[in-house]
Amino acid sequence: MSKGKNAKYVPVKQSNTTTYVLGGIAILVVIVVVIGGVLLMSKKEGTPADQAKGKLDAATAVFVAGKQDAPVTLDFFEDPMCPACGAMEKQFGDQIIEAIEGGKVKVRYHLLSFLNGQSPSGDYSDRAGGALLAIAKSSLPEDQKQKAWIASHKAIFATQPAEGGQTDPSNGDLAKTVGDASKGAGAELPADVTDAVSQGKYTAESAKNAGEGSILMNDVGATGTPSVFKDGEKINPGDAGWLG
Repeated sequence: MSKGKNAKYVPVKQSNTTTYVLGGIAILVVIVVVIGGVLLMSKKEGTPADQAKGKLDAATAVFVAGKQDAPVTLDFFEDPMCPACGAMEKQFGDQIIEAIEGGKVKVRYHLLSFLNGQSPSGDYSDRAGGALLAIAKSSLPEDQKQKAWIASHKAIFATQPAEGGQTDPSNGDLAKTVGDASKGAGAELPADVTDAVSQGKYTAESAKNAGEGSILMNDVGATGTPSVFKDGEKINPGDAGWLG
C-alpha cells in the first residue's frame, strides 16, 4: 500500500556506534585546532631569546657603540658603582673596544643605578651615568663621539669608587675624568659638555634612564649587573665566540 499524503516521516534512530564515531571526530577536530593554535602562537612569539631580542631592539640604549651593520649585537647592563662591572671592564674592556672598532660587534649600553646607596653621595651611579649621557647628547661628530664615549666609559670604571667607601668623585672630578679620557682618545670634548658634567645637568635624566633600564633588564630575564646579551641570548662574558 502506498503512503498517503499525510503520512508522517519517522526518522530512524542512529545507533550508539554512529554517535560515538561522530563524537570522537568532533573531539579530534577540537584537539587539532587547539594544538594548531598553540603551535602557531609559539611560532609567532618565537623562542625566549627571540622575545628578549625583540624587547632589546625596541628599547633605547644610553649609547650604541659600533657599526650599525655589525654581525653581532651585544647588550650590556651595567652600574657605575658595581664592582663586578668594574672587574668585567678591567678584564675584557680592551677586547670589547677592539671588537667594536674592528666592526665585529655593536654594543648597546644600558646604565643602571641601583647601587646609588652604596656611594657616600647617594647618587654616584646617576652622576657617572649623567657624565656619559652628556657625551652621548653632545654635538660631536659620530666618530668622535664614539671615541670619547668609549674612552670615558673605560676611565669611569678605572676610577670607580669603592662600594660602601668613604668618598666618591664629585661632578668636577667626573668632568676632568671624561675630559682627559676623551682628549687622550683624540676626541676633545667641547666646553659645553664638560660644563654639563660639572653642573650635573643630566643626572636626573640618567636616573630616569636607569629606572627604565632596570625594568628592561628584568623583562629579558636578568636580575643583576653586569648582564650581557648576545643577539637576545643571555651569555657569560668570556664565553667562546662572545665577541663575534
